[in-house]
Amino acid sequence: MNELYQELKKYGRVKANEPLAKHTTFKIGGPAEFLVIVEEVGKLADLLNFLNGEGTAWRIIGGGSNVLAPDEGMPGVTIKVSSFKFQVSGDEIISDSGAQLSAIVNAATAEGLSGLEWAVGIPGTVGGAIRGNAGALGFSIGQSVEKVLVWQNNETIEMPANDCEFSYRESVFKKQGGVILKVWLKLIKKEPKEIIRLIQENTLGRSRRLPTEPSAGSFFKNISLNDWKGDRAELPPDFITRKFVPAGWLIEQSGLKGERVNDAVVSEQHGNFIVNLGHASQADVLALVEKIKEKVYNKYGIWLEPEVEIIKS
Repeated sequence: MNELYQELKKYGRVKANEPLAKHTTFKIGGPAEFLVIVEEVGKLADLLNFLNGEGTAWRIIGGGSNVLAPDEGMPGVTIKVSSFKFQVSGDEIISDSGAQLSAIVNAATAEGLSGLEWAVGIPGTVGGAIRGNAGALGFSIGQSVEKVLVWQNNETIEMPANDCEFSYRESVFKKQGGVILKVWLKLIKKEPKEIIRLIQENTLGRSRRLPTEPSAGSFFKNISLNDWKGDRAELPPDFITRKFVPAGWLIEQSGLKGERVNDAVVSEQHGNFIVNLGHASQADVLALVEKIKEKVYNKYGIWLEPEVEIIKS
């Protein structure tokens, strides 16, 4: 163990038996055998090559949002990507995967670049956002991706956006693996005051609904309008326009606001947020998830699918 610990220090800051609850926005998770905080893209690729060569189990948690870590912790090496560098070049933003999405939104606004206004208030890293094709308000980050630099099978390759297979909350990286190292975002020049106006509208609408307690963000995927089994006349008009039924609406209509298992609770502010009131465990959250899925299915005949990545030990 000491030999591996010393070797890992070549690639970043290393902590042994580090509680994952300290590194996830849900504040849930037992100890990682080794947690490596990597701050350089080159060292991230080198670390992955080393771990593969040694046959050591590893997992990326990015910035720790959109994940539910196991109570038992994780064996092997857990990697937290903290490579924060990015630069603006014309209508492009070139960013390391560990940069915070909020920092990229701020930089785009300052430079009069439009295309990311929907992302205001969304936590997590750029790499995590691309892996899950994060989005809101009918937009997603995949729409702005020009290309990505990816580590895969001990090789570093550039992939154009068309090869990333972006779809609703999905990408080729989520389906087939690969670690995003860097991304090129192609944005649109626009008057800064117009960008600020859009951001203010988004911030105002979202701040009224987002809970302040620890969570992993929106827990379930929204439902395509094509999968709606009921009478469309029962739906609010904007659902028809956007062509999806929000999971939060289904949960709220099923009377699940405030439903809880110990300290895991469906937020009173937004039905698609499960929040941690202080001492929730992964087991508590999963038990609550099953209650939500069953009740929504019994009312609407729809099985909700988690958007949050549930990590098993």
